[in-house]
Amino acid sequence: MDYDYHFMVLAPGLQSAWFFQAARQYWQRFQPIVTDDLDLLGYTPQGSTVAVSVLARPDTADFVKREILQARGDAFVDMIVTNDLPSMEATLNRRAELGERFG
Repeated sequence: MDYDYHFMVLAPGLQSAWFFQAARQYWQRFQPIVTDDLDLLGYTPQGSTVAVSVLARPDTADFVKREILQARGDAFVDMIVTNDLPSMEATLNRRAELGERFG
């Protein structure tokens, strides 16, 4: 499905390398709106479709998913959960190479 808005969110506690290194190819391919401000989701127009790809470690994944659904209850939440940066990079690079925006 194509979404009107596609956001990418880094879960709390992740350093910028998780985006700049791990998500570089993914961003170049799909160009999601990168933010750490979940309030932004609430400013998308009513009736629009919203997807949020979340980069998270297992200890923060549930928390950030709840926060996203509070901000925009109808959002499709694409959780990308790994324990370390190299695993995240491999997962996102694979998606970019295969043209798979969501997992």
